[in-house]
Amino acid sequence: MLSIIIIFFVGILAYSNAFLCSFHFDDLRLISGNLAIRNIHDLPAIWNFYPCRFLTFLSLAFNYHFHGLDLFGYHLFNILVHIGSAILVWWLTRLTLSTPVMRDDKIAKHGNLIALFAGLVFVSHPVQTEAVTYIWQRAASMATLFYLASLCLYVKSRLLQKSVIASEAKQSFKPYYICSLITAIAAMFTKETAVTLPLMILLYEFIFLKWEGATKRLAPFLLTIFIIPVTMLFTNAASFQKVEGIVNISSMHYLLTQFRVLVTYIRLFFLPVSQNFDYDYPVFKNIFQPSVLISLLFLMTVLFVAKRLFSKYRLLSFSILWFFLTLLPESSILPQDDVIYEHRLYLPMVGYSIFLVSSVYYLWEKNSIASMVKVFVVLIACYSVLTYQRNKVWKDEFTLWSDSVRKSPHKARPYNNLGVIYSQQGNMAQALADYNKAIEIYPGYANAYNNRANVYFQQGDITQAIADYNKAIELDPSYADAYHNRALAYYQLRRHPP
Repeated sequence: MLSIIIIFFVGILAYSNAFLCSFHFDDLRLISGNLAIRNIHDLPAIWNFYPCRFLTFLSLAFNYHFHGLDLFGYHLFNILVHIGSAILVWWLTRLTLSTPVMRDDKIAKHGNLIALFAGLVFVSHPVQTEAVTYIWQRAASMATLFYLASLCLYVKSRLLQKSVIASEAKQSFKPYYICSLITAIAAMFTKETAVTLPLMILLYEFIFLKWEGATKRLAPFLLTIFIIPVTMLFTNAASFQKVEGIVNISSMHYLLTQFRVLVTYIRLFFLPVSQNFDYDYPVFKNIFQPSVLISLLFLMTVLFVAKRLFSKYRLLSFSILWFFLTLLPESSILPQDDVIYEHRLYLPMVGYSIFLVSSVYYLWEKNSIASMVKVFVVLIACYSVLTYQRNKVWKDEFTLWSDSVRKSPHKARPYNNLGVIYSQQGNMAQALADYNKAIEIYPGYANAYNNRANVYFQQGDITQAIADYNKAIELDPSYADAYHNRALAYYQLRRHPP
């Protein structure tokens, strides 16, 4: 109980200023402007909006029902989910250290301490801010909560099954097993990355549970792997062709780029500096490009190390494999709208948290445990301060996009979105300058042309506004807002001809 209390208070302190942060980016479309979540009792509307993330949107409908657009309730929900996930990291670590493979290992003697620090690393690490403070990205944190709950409950059921002898006592594992299956299904309807859960359970069985009597137990979980693709197929929620069309990147180019992205993710784990909401990341198209080839060799080396560690240091090996397996849905051959996002590290952070604490323990075992404790207290304090500071960037749209412009000066989207903020503030000159910069960087940016046209319209330059609306429609013939805005411009031009 003391460990849970410590994790809770560290989480609250690290995210204490997140309650002051505004809606951001997709929050405006998916929360404040989303009619589907306005009525919590209208479950079909919530389902039809995004079937594969039904529970995520149901939680947003819950927030809207009780809080409207008051941000406090949304942030409180996200932070509590995050703390809950951290507590599950603590529980998973404790359970793992009590498995048949690990309970005789020297690290198990300090299992409570190892589990506590794993949970604290998870709850305090600054890379987690995007999945916690960015309200819409609760999809990542909620999916992780269900994912970890399912795995923990499954492991608990298997440990009970192995430990009891009397037939009456054997019934005690069934509630854990049933709840594990329920939370696995819940994870599948929270975010698509949960699709790796059955494989993770399979991996866990192989590494820690010696496999006896597991085949029948695993079958229902393996069937859950079909929930997401079947839901997509029968609800027309997504298609591979549609995704490729949206992101304008081939599967092979995306895969090559992910080799480099994975190295960046590892760097962010160990050195969480220069965090950025909107990375200006190059797309690599040739495996023989030095950055791609070196990254691939590095990743192969990491996997080789995981293999070599397996016999003696299974916990370290499992932690490394956790990282690669949990990133598989978003860092493989299925192109995403952006090649890199920090919220994609939320679930992989479980592997890093366990790896960091256990590897330091193995390296430190000949020294004083008290010294190791001091090192982790300092580290977690530093993480918490960095998290608090990072949340200052998330304060509002102006601070977020100003930070992105500073860190991605050659990317069009941050300039365009910062221009929107300046326009809302009435600073039309700066808005126009940012839209011009966005168009200079990316001449095919329809949204920037539409936004610049809006500035011209407000300044009374109707002819130039129409020219930009025409360009936006030329670049994107399905751009409904540009058609609407152009119609208003023509109406205004008719009333007040030049």
